[in-house]
Amino acid sequence: MTDERRRNMTMIYGSLAYDLDTLARERQLEEAGEMPERSGAPQPKVQPRRHPQAQAKTRPSPLLVGGIVLVCALVMVLLLGYVQLTVVSNHVVTIKDQLTTLQEEHVALVTEYEKTFDLATVKAAAEEAGMSKPTSGQIQYIDLSGSDTAVVYGDEPGVVEKAISSIKGGAQFIWEYFR
Repeated sequence: MTDERRRNMTMIYGSLAYDLDTLARERQLEEAGEMPERSGAPQPKVQPRRHPQAQAKTRPSPLLVGGIVLVCALVMVLLLGYVQLTVVSNHVVTIKDQLTTLQEEHVALVTEYEKTFDLATVKAAAEEAGMSKPTSGQIQYIDLSGSDTAVVYGDEPGVVEKAISSIKGGAQFIWEYFR
């Protein structure tokens, strides 16, 4: 017996049953390191390497083409949406600038309007126009001590309206009498 066999037989782990494949494995291990014997047997010919033939082109499935077209269309719609958003944002900024300018003009115009009612400005404008305060000889007083009355002139009622009002007045008078 060889040393290796003896060594393998001395090591027992668990079961004492024979391992029938042990001899076959040992033989394969011993033969693995040896060179094959050269005999007069012809060696197989080395065949030249074959290149695989070119495969025919396959067409992509219609579902794949449709999916790609759909994705491209959605990307285009998204890009157009971004373009519209940019245009609207630019328009909003322009309008805000105009609003700021108009608010500044409003403040300037309100200030100018309030200056027109400023007494000092009115006095200065009147003096520039050649106006002056009246003297005592230029002042006249009007007496309005009479009673306050107002007369409204409007459409005078016609003959028919006068007749109807007279009949109503007579009917009311009779009604009040018999009551």
